[in-house]
Amino acid sequence: MKCPFCGNDDDRVLDSRPARDGAAVRRRRECAKCNSRFTTYEYVERTPLMVVKRNGTREPYDRGKLLAGVVLACRKRPISRDDMEKLVDSVDVKLGEDSRLEVPSQELVLHSSNNTI
Repeated sequence: MKCPFCGNDDDRVLDSRPARDGAAVRRRRECAKCNSRFTTYEYVERTPLMVVKRNGTREPYDRGKLLAGVVLACRKRPISRDDMEKLVDSVDVKLGEDSRLEVPSQELVLHSSNNTI
């Protein structure tokens, strides 16, 4: 893993623990050159999930795009960023459990609305 501070690729893992309800592994690392500490996440690589939009086009599922939509929808509400992340995490977990190759975009909205912030 390359250090984000100096670019060195020699580091050591200080701590590993499950993250995101077991869907990822969080690792604390320390660079051997500059001694800076940083965090990485490891995920199981899945077949890319495709989102089928209303007009029939397909695009790869993008967690960042879903989070950006939630942030935009909650911008004038007293909801913490952490709660928004948890909502998107729960949608990710639900989509991972289904093990489908495609999901309609409307279903992403339903998954999001079934969870409360």
